Amino acid sequence: MQNRGALWIFTILLALACLWQLSFSFFTSRMEKRARVEAGYSVDSLIQAEPAMADLDRDSLEIIYENRYLRTHGDEQVYPVFGYSYAECKEREMNMGLDLKGGMAVTLEVSVPELVENLSGNSTDPSFQAAMNAARQRMLSSDADFITLFGEEYAKVEGRGPLSAIFYTPDRSELFARDGSDEDYIAALRKEANSAVENTERIMRTRIDKFGVAQPLIQKQAFSGRIQIELPGVKDKERVRKVLQSTANLEFWETVDNEVVYPVLERINTRLGQIAVPVDSTTAMADTTVADTAALADAAVAADTTAAVDSLLADTANQEMTEAERAELRRKNPLFAVFQPSNQAKGPIVGTALVADTGAVNGYLRSATAKSLLPADVKLAWTAKPDSYDTQDGGKVQVLSLYALKVPRGGKPRLDGSSIVTANQDFDYKGAVEVNMQMDAEGAQVWRLMTGENIGRVVAIVLDDYVYSGPVVQGEISGGRSSISMGSGDLNKQIQEAEDLANILKAGALPAPARIIDETVVGPSLGEENINKGLVSFGIALIGVLLVMGLYYARAGWIADVALMANVFFLLGSMASLQATLTLSGIAGIVLTIGMAVDANVLINERVRDEMKAGRALRPALEAAFSNQGALSAILDSNITSFITAVILYYFGSGPIRGFATTLGLGILTSLFTAIFIARLIMMWRLEKGKTITFWNKWSENLLANANYDFMGKRKMYYAISFVLVAMSIGAMVTRGFNLGVDFSGGRTYVVDFKDNMDSEQVKATLEPLMTDASGRQYTVTAKTYGSQHQLKITTNYLIDELDASTDGKVEAKLREGLALTGVDYRIEETRKVDATISDDIKRNAAIAVSIALVFMFIYIGIRFNNLSYGLSALISLFHDVVIVLGLYALLWGILPISLEIDEAFIGVILTVIGYSINDTVVVFDRIREYLRDHKREDTVTVFNKALNSTLRRTVNTGFCTLLVLVVIYLFGGVAIKGFVFGIFFGVLVGTYSSIFIGSGIAVDLVARLERKKVKEAKYATA
Repeated sequence: MQNRGALWIFTILLALACLWQLSFSFFTSRMEKRARVEAGYSVDSLIQAEPAMADLDRDSLEIIYENRYLRTHGDEQVYPVFGYSYAECKEREMNMGLDLKGGMAVTLEVSVPELVENLSGNSTDPSFQAAMNAARQRMLSSDADFITLFGEEYAKVEGRGPLSAIFYTPDRSELFARDGSDEDYIAALRKEANSAVENTERIMRTRIDKFGVAQPLIQKQAFSGRIQIELPGVKDKERVRKVLQSTANLEFWETVDNEVVYPVLERINTRLGQIAVPVDSTTAMADTTVADTAALADAAVAADTTAAVDSLLADTANQEMTEAERAELRRKNPLFAVFQPSNQAKGPIVGTALVADTGAVNGYLRSATAKSLLPADVKLAWTAKPDSYDTQDGGKVQVLSLYALKVPRGGKPRLDGSSIVTANQDFDYKGAVEVNMQMDAEGAQVWRLMTGENIGRVVAIVLDDYVYSGPVVQGEISGGRSSISMGSGDLNKQIQEAEDLANILKAGALPAPARIIDETVVGPSLGEENINKGLVSFGIALIGVLLVMGLYYARAGWIADVALMANVFFLLGSMASLQATLTLSGIAGIVLTIGMAVDANVLINERVRDEMKAGRALRPALEAAFSNQGALSAILDSNITSFITAVILYYFGSGPIRGFATTLGLGILTSLFTAIFIARLIMMWRLEKGKTITFWNKWSENLLANANYDFMGKRKMYYAISFVLVAMSIGAMVTRGFNLGVDFSGGRTYVVDFKDNMDSEQVKATLEPLMTDASGRQYTVTAKTYGSQHQLKITTNYLIDELDASTDGKVEAKLREGLALTGVDYRIEETRKVDATISDDIKRNAAIAVSIALVFMFIYIGIRFNNLSYGLSALISLFHDVVIVLGLYALLWGILPISLEIDEAFIGVILTVIGYSINDTVVVFDRIREYLRDHKREDTVTVFNKALNSTLRRTVNTGFCTLLVLVVIYLFGGVAIKGFVFGIFFGVLVGTYSSIFIGSGIAVDLVARLERKKVKEAKYATA
């Protein structure tokens, strides 16, 4: 083996790189464990100080306190020697999916049709309205974007006018050219639609900061106009829905000087201290923002004794005070304990607070005491961007400023974002970075009056109740043009901030409502259960496979075990380096990868056994096994086809399917490396040391060694068996149909855990009468046992067609109303919502994914084996496998207490079965091709039988290890993946059967027919 030294060096470096990537998780977990302990203490102190708080959700409070602790200590160094902070380690560690740690995930879709309506000025032109209605209808079944559909439909309308007549106005001359063609206008609309999605994504990032979430994930889906958002630890669904789906609210406020507001804040602080109650607890508990409640309660018990808070009291507290004296001072000055008032009389900034303390300040300012003292014409708003200050101990603190805004009569600002036409980043005459913005005619008039009346004062630019900029007015501004200076600092950072602000301003001017079309909520307790069960199944499956290999292949088996362990290590390290998200289905993918990775080691070991029994010495046998004429060809062919399946799964899947595809694809690559190189390096190293390697034990030496089964002679019998199975499957599909999940039908699913066992039919009968709308329409409700008798999976399409943002809350309220009637305590562990629009896309993508997989297998095998007969037989075999698995789902849904729904996970099952089946088929075909080349004088049926018998041990060993892994996952894994594993288990059985009896049988008939045709043509040629 050449270049062994280089391979050893590469392997060592790869191992060190993986160890480095995985080490970050170790140090972040230590900090998070400390945060959980501190959160528990804080909640206990809260409940002790305010007994009324005991009614709040303890899990939510602990998550909030934990996230607050982690944000506060984000800059603390946790990685010794290298000096990485917790925040830096968190950026480098492997992410955990929501199903492992709980939280909420949503998919937002920007309403491009409403954007087009707004850009047209809500035109009532008949041609425009006809094109819009037709484009909306086509959206339900087309994968083209709305702008393309609108352009096509408008071009079909008879008697239409130019689009310029609908969209052009002088205010939008920068967007639409007055004399532009329809194609120019369509291009401009598409540009604005793309811009709206980009801007919505930026606004979402700003809004999500409100949730106090550690490691939120926000990413835009390419070409779809959709945004995926994951919020770990969030449980307040209504708040998330309200904040994410509200239109960007841009406002221009006049301001109030601090000299007016400070006396009021001082009276609030004094009054709260006098009554010895830091905040009105009733108000706090009524607040939907649990994070504010927790932060408020934290201030109430004066739990925060950090140097940063002490510095806020520096004006009134002697630094040599005892801790008891400080606590008393905080009790008497509850507001000023977490809020530093400004000592400047002029200007709208009334004070500052640490980012972590803003929730407590909000709680105090929302109390009944504060509301009774604050003037009705004053509104307080935080800045969007914190300022960073150095502390005496060398650290940094993040501080937000609080602005005082002047509320006009009627409560609304004089100018809002609806007047903004364009905004862009630019430079002033001095080269300083600024943002230019242009208003429409009405906005320009209001802006001229506002600036003229406020010369020398600040006008605050507010987005979603956060102050983004507070420029001082230098003079009256006419013409509707204005600019915002970005101040001083790093030029590149200023430019980026200016671009972001310009995009935010522009987004406010282009109302494009975003609505949730896919939503999943997982409780933290379910996430913890999934982790525990996932790890248990992983450990048991790994031990089982290692024992099987070691006991069957003796010393070579234990070497293969080392390669398998290295495979797991490299796989986890690769996932960490790629910042891949580990999910429950991802753990299943890792475990399944272990079972499938055995195949390469089995192929090599079996080939060595064959070579040694044919008379070769150990070293030549090893060289032959690792050559392309040995096992390498079959290993590469089988793994390439499986890898392509993983790629297809990743491209067309989402959520858990992508997690499974990621681990499966990476696992194939790492298993190839460890089986081909690591195992070979170890074996060669042992031989150079003069040590031998055994490939069998006494009991396994001759097991199936002399197999001589007439597989092909009985192929017609197997054809008949398969015909019956396929007919039964089609019959089940026709008579029973499928249990379509919400992924395919649209609707909402709730996993409900009851205190006692529940009758699913009784729950369904209780809920069904409640799921009717005002017109009397009865919506469907299903309730099924899910894993155990006390856990049900409830699905309904109630109000799924209603687009109002409050609909989700209405549906859940109805569900809770019905569940309360059962009289049994319950807890909603998980929720899932899929809009009908996205369910159509999922169905379309699923059909495309399966079709592409089947076509690819046909083409690849046909080209690789230089004979389309093999490709056709493999395609028929795969079709056979898919139909039987479909029939199994149709036959058994509603009978077994597991999820046998046709959903995205089921598509993962089908594609995984296709990948495994083709893997098995390719190995068999590869040996058949070799035997046909070496046994040209024997008839085709005999050669096929010899090839099948020679691969029988490999088929049995690989199949047994894979099935063992799947059984372990099914028995010990979480209930969420039992249906997934069930389908793959029977798919592996059917795939193994079809590769031997159906695929090979059809191949032998096609090859034999081709041989007869060649012989016949040769006879005619010589005649």
